[in-house]
Amino acid sequence: MGDLRRCLASGEYGVLKDCPLFESNFMQVTKTGDVANRVTVGIAATSPSLELPDLMLLARPAPSLATQCECQCPEALPFPDEELQLFGLLPLKFVRLYVHDESRFQLKVRLANGRTFYLQLLTHPLKQEHVFGQWIRLLYRLRFYHTDAPLTYEQEATAYRQKNPNNS
Repeated sequence: MGDLRRCLASGEYGVLKDCPLFESNFMQVTKTGDVANRVTVGIAATSPSLELPDLMLLARPAPSLATQCECQCPEALPFPDEELQLFGLLPLKFVRLYVHDESRFQLKVRLANGRTFYLQLLTHPLKQEHVFGQWIRLLYRLRFYHTDAPLTYEQEATAYRQKNPNNS
């Protein structure tokens, strides 16, 4: 169970605690790559009947428990068993995700209001390519299968039956 999943299970997020969730730890960086802060990003489907995820969750280390690792060893990252504080729930219809710099494992997040921020994957170096590849596949699905109003399997079947009453 990931840190964000634990945060959802332990808090007042009853609706979200069992939702399908893809999560990773990132460092928020400037456009040039300077480190700003640490953030955990989750992409979730608020209902199991949704074809695609419809929500982005953002969390950061809880202020009272946040500790800085002074060493540069990759084994110390990403701070295992750290308590997170959820600070953002964004419907994906208001978010666009891009690959900013594949060689540095960075994503670009653009919000509907024009605000943009950059995220650099924070995981063990031996797993970076695999995890970033999963993010690229997710971005591809969200970009090319994205609709403004999520269509559930149930709605799709009903729409098909209404269009083709003889094929039901």
